[in-house]
Amino acid sequence: MIDYHTHHPNPAGGNLCAVTMADWPRIAEQKGMTPCFGVHPWHAHEVQDPADFAFELDDWLYRHPSAQVGETGLDASDKHLPTLEAQRLLLHLHLGAAFRHERLVHLHCVRAHAELLGILKERARCNTLPRVLLHAWSGSHELAREFLALGAVFSVGLRELSHSKAEERYARIPEGKLFPESDAAPESWPRTLALFRLLRGGFNCR
Repeated sequence: MIDYHTHHPNPAGGNLCAVTMADWPRIAEQKGMTPCFGVHPWHAHEVQDPADFAFELDDWLYRHPSAQVGETGLDASDKHLPTLEAQRLLLHLHLGAAFRHERLVHLHCVRAHAELLGILKERARCNTLPRVLLHAWSGSHELAREFLALGAVFSVGLRELSHSKAEERYARIPEGKLFPESDAAPESWPRTLALFRLLRGGFNCR
């Protein structure tokens, strides 16, 4: 099984996500990995020219037909709340590029699930919603159902799978909609994969 969301090359293969634009050349060259071009919401405010960013993202996606988009999203935690407006703008640019190029987009979301859900629902209403993956998913089943209705998939890492509510959170997510990730902790991959398989194998309801 591949690593569905990571920032480090994995011998198992997987989706290698950028954090800043400076990462793009490096991730594009990694053998056995699918590059994901984007700017993490923590760094959205560092993008000086959003129009230039949109042009560059389009160009990289044209040149890499198998690439995905991300990481992008919204982070309304206390530390990153002051840059939320910049995050919103970059999120829309990522989603637009993903839709135009028919690519999966990797989403980060902290304390902003209602807003993110509203953005995705509006794009669905306008028939401009790309395929989305919510990484490090730790939301409720009720919230997961709302995202699933929009065609979303989820990835989870060791932190999420080790939580006391892991089975409650993930038991009813259908097969083919939940995947393992190592995120920024490549050393966690063997334990993540083992625990993911253990938990999924132990679920008796869908």
